[in-house]
This record gives sequence, structure tokens and C-alpha cells, in this order.
Amino acid sequence: MKWFIRILAISGFFILTVSLVSSAGDRENKPDTINLEESVVKENDTTEYELIIFDPRFSYWYRTTSQPLTHYSQSYLERWNSILTNQWNSLIHSSRRRDCVPEVYLDYDPDIDYGMQFNHELFYYFRYMHEQCRIFRNTPGRW
Repeated sequence: MKWFIRILAISGFFILTVSLVSSAGDRENKPDTINLEESVVKENDTTEYELIIFDPRFSYWYRTTSQPLTHYSQSYLERWNSILTNQWNSLIHSSRRRDCVPEVYLDYDPDIDYGMQFNHELFYYFRYMHEQCRIFRNTPGRW
């Protein structure tokens, strides 16, 4: 709980909101890890994902620090998001720093196409958290 209060002060509340837009409808429900929400709209046959981070400091940092969407390829972002998600999730149970331990499991599936914007924001959220807490062992060389 101490970590949650500290991270709340450092980075705000991190919510992953997934909006499912599909005419197929039923999708296997995964465990609710970070407020996964699904909504079905029958207008088209695409899936859209949105990453929502409630932290004004992150929003400002992201606008002033991040490279344009075209700077990285989507496959580069997906590869690193998968690696960083695994590191993030492993820190939940074993941590070197008690004040910066993630308490929320991220359910990032590398086989799902979350889209460029989502992957870009998640990639930079990991960078932001690493700058705040130095929590990742392996980080991209091109951050």
C-alpha cells in the first residue's frame, strides 16, 4: 500500500482502458488487471485500444519528451512493450525497491495489435516510470 500512495503521488493512477469495437461480440474475458473495459459497437469490424493515464505530469512529460509516432516502428514498440511489461509484472512479486513496486498486473498480449498510438504511449509510460523509479533491468538503447 505504501508503494501505491507513493506512485500515486509520483505518477498518478494508471488505467488501461480497452474499448472493443467488433461485430464478433464475445471475446474471452481475461482477469481484470488494470480496469479492462469492453464495449461492443456493430458499426465496423475493427478493434480500438486506448491507454488512459491519469497523471498531469505524465501528460506534460509525454507531450514535451516523446518523439513523433513515425520515429519508431510499431514492431519495435511492441517488442519493447512486451519486454518491459514482463519486467513490470515480475516486479510485483519481487522488488528491490519497496517504494516503487508496481502493484497492478499489466495484461499486455504481444499477439494483439493494439495500434501505433497505444504502443507509443505505453512505451513512453514505461520510460517515464523508469526515469522516476529506475525499475527496469533492460531498457531500449534508443529511448
